[in-house]
Formats: sequence, structure tokens, C-alpha cells
Amino acid sequence: MSFINKVVLVTGAASGIGEAIALKFAKLSARLALIDKNEALLKKSADNCEKLSKTKVFRVAVDLCKDENVEYMIELTLKEFGKIDVVVNCAGAYRDLSILDPNVIQVYDEMIAVNLRALVSVTTAATPALVKSKGCVVNISSVDAAVILPNSLMYSVSKSGVNHFTKSAALELASYGVRVNSVLPGAVKTNLLLNSHHVVTQEENEKKWKLYQEMSALKRLIKPEECSDLVSFLASEKAIGITGANFLIDSGLALQP
Repeated sequence: MSFINKVVLVTGAASGIGEAIALKFAKLSARLALIDKNEALLKKSADNCEKLSKTKVFRVAVDLCKDENVEYMIELTLKEFGKIDVVVNCAGAYRDLSILDPNVIQVYDEMIAVNLRALVSVTTAATPALVKSKGCVVNISSVDAAVILPNSLMYSVSKSGVNHFTKSAALELASYGVRVNSVLPGAVKTNLLLNSHHVVTQEENEKKWKLYQEMSALKRLIKPEECSDLVSFLASEKAIGITGANFLIDSGLALQP
């Protein structure tokens, strides 16, 4: 499987699953456009990708919650490469809270803005280029969209929106030869989850991950590289007949009663 001469745009590429996806496509010889709002971490991720691909990696540090930044990022990518073949929407945020929390609407607005609205904005802005290249989109959703987990209400709502958008966009864009799918990771040990739970000690850290591990049918956490393997497959010609699908990769976490 190779992505030689394919332009792959990855959002949220500075760390965690997004960084693993960027590194995977670098290994597969893709021409990379990496997007994240954390400029320092994004540079580090791009440098690591360049070591693997032996070619210059294009990067743009922007906040995707601002529409003008999305348009700017797509414009720069097209100016750099002339086309876009694959869009991987991985930028996201997580907050856990109770529905009784006084900040619930504020958190709802944040989750929708980062996890859903920005994803829709990037996808729609890139669609004309994807129609020309007959490319594809892979959205990073979450197991939270498929199962009810405690204190995950607003995050789950935003990711459920991602799943529905995936199917709707896939149906509309199929006639143009553009495929749209999503990947639903389970518990992946990245800073996204650690930071959102405000873990302050190593003991609390391990308790959180042990809980998620025990909740899964296979009693294991998911590695970022497992997600990147699935994403690269869905973006490849091997998945030419797959569109509008939501793929769980959660060690059976969604199977809990």
C-alpha cells in the first residue's frame, strides 16, 4: 500500500492519534499537509514525518474553529500541492462533566465547535478539491458515539454528529466518486484524555486507564498506531468499495451491557 504522489491533509496532527496518522502516511510516501493549532508540537510532528518520508512536510498552525482559518489553510495547501487527495479530520477535544454542572452549555458549545463544526467546515472547504481528485475523507469519531459512558454527554453528542455527517456526506458525494468514512476509537492513551480528566498524579493516571481497560471486552487499551493503520486502509484503493461506514476500534468497549 503506497500513497506516492497523493496529497494527504491531516488535522490535529501535532500529537496523539493525529500524529500517529501523520507518521503512518509519511511511511507510505504521502505528500503531507499537517494542521494543528499547537505550533511547537506541530513542528516536532512534521520533523519526525520528514525523517520517514525524506521529503518536506507542509504544515499550517491555525485554530480550525475560525472559518477564515479553514479557508486559509485549504488555500495554502492547494497553492503548495495543487490538489488534495485525502482529508483526515482528527482535530478534537474532550471534556467530561455531569448534566447538572453549571457549565454544561459552555462545554456543549466547545465540544460542538471543536469536534463537529470545525470538521464540517474543513470537509466542505476541501470538497471541491476532493471532487477533482476523486479523493476521500476519514473522520475520527469516538466509541462515545456508540455507547453511553458516564459524564461524557456533550462529547458523545458531538461525536454522534460526526457519525451522521459522515453518512450524509458519503451519500451526497458518492456520485462524484468521493468516499467518506469514520473511525471510532475506544480508549486510546493520549494526552487528550489525560488532560481532560485533570489527572495530577501518576496513581490517578493509572486508575483511569485501568478502568477503561477493564470496561473493554478484550481488556486492553487501543494504541494510536492501530487507529492509523485503519485510517490508512480506509484512505487506500483497498477500500474503494467502502463509504458511509463508521468503524469501531475499541477492544470491545461498546459491547459492555
